[in-house]
Amino acid sequence: MDEKEMFVKAYKAMALSRALDRKIVMAQRQGRVGFYTPTIGQEALQIGLSMALEKEDIVYQYYRDVPFMLHRGVPPETIIDQIMGNSSDIEKGRQMPSHFSSKKHNFMSIQSPVATNLPPATGAAYAIKYRKKNDIVVTTFGDGSTSTPDFHAAMNLAAVFDLPVVFLCENNKWAISLPVEKQTKVEIWKKADAYGMRGLKVDGNDLFTMYETSKKEVERVRKEKKPVLIEAVSYRIGPHSTSDDPNKYRTAEITDGSEKDPITIAEKKMIEHNYLTAEEIEKIKSDAKENIEKIFEEREKLPPPSPDTMFTDIYEKNNWIIDEEKEEIL
Repeated sequence: MDEKEMFVKAYKAMALSRALDRKIVMAQRQGRVGFYTPTIGQEALQIGLSMALEKEDIVYQYYRDVPFMLHRGVPPETIIDQIMGNSSDIEKGRQMPSHFSSKKHNFMSIQSPVATNLPPATGAAYAIKYRKKNDIVVTTFGDGSTSTPDFHAAMNLAAVFDLPVVFLCENNKWAISLPVEKQTKVEIWKKADAYGMRGLKVDGNDLFTMYETSKKEVERVRKEKKPVLIEAVSYRIGPHSTSDDPNKYRTAEITDGSEKDPITIAEKKMIEHNYLTAEEIEKIKSDAKENIEKIFEEREKLPPPSPDTMFTDIYEKNNWIIDEEKEEIL
């Protein structure tokens, strides 16, 4: 895949993610979906890093990484099924919405408490190093996560043992309603120095800049088998979740479709580099919206998981306890 194809694929994933986000948020407001954590505004930083990874690399993501998943090949159906908890949901309706996973695409399961994905990611990186493999681990988190014990434990372990981990802080400037300047006194990327690892800050609103930086850092981590902390500065355009009203605590700095929107920035650069025309961009966005509408309508018709699925995935083989409980309930 040449550079043009690579960036066109990236832009298509951005457009698809934005269309999916808008659809799910609207459906939640209509009472068709229970809960969702929007990703609007963080598409460029996630996809810019994703572009630099190999298929075998492992991702311990957090609950706002839909663009990341879509770019790496996770179908929109998988995202929608999980949000709805229907019979096709990989997790069989057992997780709350926005807690995605995809073993096939090397995305691990999401936990609700922030930063709890970081220690397991570090452990996976230790296993990779122990087995002398050339893969790396990526773990993502918000700015608020850097004030947790799990962040400290994971960073310290990764640095001490020289583990191949990319720590991506998606600094969208808000930990729900708490601005970043009120939860940390130092710039997040500088925290890497306390652990003896490399740290840097990048413009997470610029897809091209994010990719160029990520490519260099991913190559360094893969070659040197040492961790890095990347602070990608972006902005959470929407609410923290569909249960949040950001108008109560902030005035929007960047809005959907504005000049500072990462998708708007990407569109301008795609045209400048002659990768896409304005007409092609509009076609991509229109197709993405149409595709999401069609998929959503199809997935909404699927029934919930069968009640007997509650007895699966407990033991490798069913025992008498499971059989007895199944007989009592079903």
